[in-house]
Amino acid sequence: MTRMDEESTGRDRQGGMALGLQGMSKGYAAPAWPRASHRARAPAVLDALAGSMLVQFVREPALVGGVVPSSNVLARAMSRQARGYPAVIELGAGTGAVTRCLVAEHAEAVLTVIEREPLLARRIATSFPRARVRIGCVHERVDDLLAQPARAVAVSSLPFRSLPGNVAATTIAAIERFLLDHPERRLVQYSYGLRAPFAFRDARLAWRRVERVWRNVPPAIVWVAGSRLL
Repeated sequence: MTRMDEESTGRDRQGGMALGLQGMSKGYAAPAWPRASHRARAPAVLDALAGSMLVQFVREPALVGGVVPSSNVLARAMSRQARGYPAVIELGAGTGAVTRCLVAEHAEAVLTVIEREPLLARRIATSFPRARVRIGCVHERVDDLLAQPARAVAVSSLPFRSLPGNVAATTIAAIERFLLDHPERRLVQYSYGLRAPFAFRDARLAWRRVERVWRNVPPAIVWVAGSRLL
């Protein structure tokens, strides 16, 4: 059982079809196809389509930010920055590209995942039962951020540059509270441009660029943020 919280809580078909049409012209009945199996598969196919990055982007482009999940190369680059932390909290897991690396490379860490889209959150919970999945936007799950231990790292794939202004502001405020609560905490975030992912309001927090990932489409930069980085 996953630990998602309660609130959040020999003949090919074409040849056979051609034979069936010939039989109908001669007064024979066409072979019956197992329609029930197609009906059984249809919900799974529709479910997979609904959870794709493309469909999520079409629905709410400002909140999703892109149509292609992070590449394995970028996911591993972000995961490397979480080494040595006993607690990892992922912000905006999406289809789970980064989650997969976090689970594989940080087996001893307590992993919490925040994902706003219920369908994607359920998939994460099913695929990675070790993760504690929370449904909602980051600014709605501040308690989960602040409940992390002193030595915790947040790994984020949130599209800050495209988020609506009010959502970006409240999300950044929540992350600032998380970082300022304990000086050892860090935030890992990537960007596609040369600028830092967003500007902190508190001067005690700063960004450090740690890696350029050329083998991502488009190329990305991995950043680490926290206090005492100046």
